[in-house]
Amino acid sequence: MDNSERRRYKRMFFPVEAGPVAVFTFPNVKDGIFSAVIMDLSPGGLGLTLKKGETLIKPGDSLILTEIKGAENLASVKNLETEIKWIQSFKAFKHILFGCEFTNISELLKEEIQAFIDLWSL
Repeated sequence: MDNSERRRYKRMFFPVEAGPVAVFTFPNVKDGIFSAVIMDLSPGGLGLTLKKGETLIKPGDSLILTEIKGAENLASVKNLETEIKWIQSFKAFKHILFGCEFTNISELLKEEIQAFIDLWSL
């Protein structure tokens, strides 16, 4: 069995209690705005957590990441199209976990995110 890392990008992990917050809207703005705590970040996307019942999301949903609060160096990561790739919800937990992939992200912004991650991993 191959135990090598299969991810394309290096990730930065945040403590759930103090992690930055991602603010999302649905493409149809009337469907609302919600926030989720960022657990990890890479140039390819985000891993997040959200209290159950705060909003209804499912894999395949498109979201707009409008901003990231609590991480000044990530101010340029905004107004990005994302797609929910996976959701985990366990009965015993009060939160769900979900992952979003950035869609239509520029190479320049990917490089900025990678530089932020590299700076923190020194």
